Amino acid sequence: MWEEIKNLSFKFFGRALEPYVKNFDSITPDLQKANINLSLTEYIYVMAFAILAVFLIEFPIVVIITTMLFKSAIIAFLFSITSTIFIILGVFFMFYTYPSSVAKSRKRNIDGTLPFATTYMATVASSGAPPITMFRVLGKFKEYGEISKEAETIYRDVSAFGMDIMSSIKKTASRTPSAQFKELLWGMETVLTTGSDLSDYLHGKSRLFMQEQKRRLQQFSNTLSILIEIYLTIILVGSIFFVIMTALMSIFGGGDTNLFLSFAQFIVILVVLPVVSLGFIFLIKRISPTV
Repeated sequence: MWEEIKNLSFKFFGRALEPYVKNFDSITPDLQKANINLSLTEYIYVMAFAILAVFLIEFPIVVIITTMLFKSAIIAFLFSITSTIFIILGVFFMFYTYPSSVAKSRKRNIDGTLPFATTYMATVASSGAPPITMFRVLGKFKEYGEISKEAETIYRDVSAFGMDIMSSIKKTASRTPSAQFKELLWGMETVLTTGSDLSDYLHGKSRLFMQEQKRRLQQFSNTLSILIEIYLTIILVGSIFFVIMTALMSIFGGGDTNLFLSFAQFIVILVVLPVVSLGFIFLIKRISPTV
């Protein structure tokens, strides 16, 4: 998909956007950490093409709808322009933050599987297998998620592109979003350079990563307990209390008051409560140290 959009964007814009690419240099590190196979120039062209496509599709539709809703053509046009600007800004913000979001997701995945992947690497190294074999085998185990992809990249650089293993490890270390995995790779490069025992190094790092993972799980458990108490106390009990109070108030109220209270109950039960619950689920998934 990226390739098709990229080709279309270059055909459409030519070299017109190249002077503006340097304004987005801050995205480059996140593009590498997100493992998005596009250069900064290619990504900016894709972003511009997507914004243009959204404008060409969305603006006529909004104009037609607002013209049917508003009697005044001027008001309809102004509303269409305003809504289009907000939509385009939303698309721009989505593209601008997408590499960073993907990089953070990869970091979380790597940090969550790193203790187990390091243990596996230490086991392979203990068998006397060369380091490149260790990365080749690790790359086949998709259970390790992003770490498997990183190992597969190292093996591909060496076997397919002729890069030496030290350079490949350095390259992957400079692009990974995980500080812990970066530390592990730089340490492996040092161990291989000095001729030290790789198995001992990996076993030691595995124990450290396991301890760090236990600490993160304990911290998450404490945070989760607090969040559950907040959810039960404020959201569920608060919603029940609100429904009971509005039901009692409706007994003493008039027709208009009862209609308003019924509408408020409808909003709280069918809109507010599900939205807040989904927000809590999203928050828990974001702070969870597990994969």
